Amino acid sequence: MAAAATPASPPTTPRPMPRLLKATYLGDQEYLLEETRATKLFYFPGPILWILITGVLALLSAADWQGWSFASAFGWNSVISGFAGLTHISTSTAEWFTLFFAFLVFLGFLRLAVRYVRWVRTVYAITSRRVIVQRGILGKDFDEIPVQQVRGVDVHQSLGQRILGYGTVRVSSEGGTKLGNEDWKGIPKPFRFQKLIENATQSAH
Repeated sequence: MAAAATPASPPTTPRPMPRLLKATYLGDQEYLLEETRATKLFYFPGPILWILITGVLALLSAADWQGWSFASAFGWNSVISGFAGLTHISTSTAEWFTLFFAFLVFLGFLRLAVRYVRWVRTVYAITSRRVIVQRGILGKDFDEIPVQQVRGVDVHQSLGQRILGYGTVRVSSEGGTKLGNEDWKGIPKPFRFQKLIENATQSAH
């Protein structure tokens, strides 16, 4: 008599492996649900726009003392002449304007570098047990909220943020911890992030 067939076990969905979160920070039987950085659209457009605008102004202010062959090549002579005629600035003054705008360009690159460090050093993660914020590049600092202590997840999106697909997330928790009172800005797909936290909270109870 043939032996009864053993029922096949249902396929299991592979769980994501940490890429941004330090993997050794996860405990036994704890698994990752989601990890993310803030979107680049939150951190970088402002400094890049600043660099472009101040760079153009630096080039325009250099027209009076460099001959402006570049302007001639693109047919901007009348624009530059009008700019110089309206402002009545001397060559030495134009040089100072150029240096001033060049300094603003440098400040723009400095701001861009600071924002890059802020972007790359902060990771937001949801596991089966905790909501975690990891900060640091070489050394790592961790703040966390156990999912059992989560009391609510709020999402705020302006119209522009909705179009670009990110928003601000705030997790309220028991005890009013510091992490629970922070606004996490620039979170991509914030409603997915909210849903994952709420699901983890329900599963823990």
